[in-house]
Amino acid sequence: MINFQKKEVIGRCLYFISYIPILLFSILNTTMYYQYIPSAYTKLVIMFSIGILLIKFIFIDEHTFLEYMSIILALIINLLAYYKSDNKYLLIMVIFMVASSALKEKSLILSYLVITIGVLIFAFISTKMGIIPDLVYQRNMLDRHSFGIIYPTDFAAHIFYLMCALTLLRFKRYNLLDFLLLIMVAICLFRYTDARLNTVMILLLALATLILKKMPVLNKSIFKFAWIVPIFSIIFAYLSTYFYSNGSAFFAVLNKLFSGRLGIVQNVLSENGIKLFGQKIIENGWGGKGFYLNTNIYKYTYIDSAFMRLLIIYGVLATILFLFTIVVYLKTVKNAELILIVSLILISGIIEQHFIDIAYNPFLLLLASSYFKQKKENRKCKNI
Repeated sequence: MINFQKKEVIGRCLYFISYIPILLFSILNTTMYYQYIPSAYTKLVIMFSIGILLIKFIFIDEHTFLEYMSIILALIINLLAYYKSDNKYLLIMVIFMVASSALKEKSLILSYLVITIGVLIFAFISTKMGIIPDLVYQRNMLDRHSFGIIYPTDFAAHIFYLMCALTLLRFKRYNLLDFLLLIMVAICLFRYTDARLNTVMILLLALATLILKKMPVLNKSIFKFAWIVPIFSIIFAYLSTYFYSNGSAFFAVLNKLFSGRLGIVQNVLSENGIKLFGQKIIENGWGGKGFYLNTNIYKYTYIDSAFMRLLIIYGVLATILFLFTIVVYLKTVKNAELILIVSLILISGIIEQHFIDIAYNPFLLLLASSYFKQKKENRKCKNI
């Protein structure tokens, strides 16, 4: 028989064997190398990773009967959403979340950092060597560089999530130098990509982390109110999209802050509605091959808001289940710095789509793992 500690070690090894290849391929698919990667290879990596996680879930992980039933129900609903939408991102995220028990926070973050930084440097060097293009867009007479990624805001999102990972690692030693480093990164990011949202989010990350570090008494407030963030975010995203009006001064300002996204998503919502199990949506973005599209023929139709993507693409059931799970995790986990970062990421999801993409976001995996760990400790305390 394998003892408990050995099972945990084996479980962690299996998780990283599945996580590293899918993370690597997912990030590569956000670069201009995506056009050289056969879809069959990506599907093979996904099948391999999910197969390894299935072995971990069945033979290694330990859950209560109710947890097993809840996880199986969640997987069934998300499989139906995947079938109806033909969109795999949420399903992959959910599978890695439910199989995340017994992870070590530092190991996962370091793996994410090494692979992400490695791929971004590789893509940047590739643009300098002329292997892939650095797509340069213009807004307000400013050049917006992608640095080998398919779109400037996607590059900026990678940087924001990297800064979140570095901040999480540095939290216990976070000081004024860390704060200034984040400020400098935000300034440089804005200068070269004109990505306003991710610039603001990095500035918020720098300030909020410094305040939390200097005022640990705020931990209780974070534990008390963080669960409201996903509920507020989806309500705000939906209502602002549904009630958007060209003739309203308030919505005109809001739409400008959202770079015109409200009107675009409202059109998608009006044309397609919201389904119980989701639906397939054909989108035209300006990233990657979209850079070369004739904008007089192809209108920009992309659902940038993660919360509106959840509702329109994946459907009501998958959205409610996913957000309910996040709420439960936020109410249970007692890790202030992780909850702060997840809250900021959820707020950014009102405008941009990346928090449901495993290529960007390892923090929901950490949140799920922390939840399973907390529940296990609670059960031990009851048995004493």
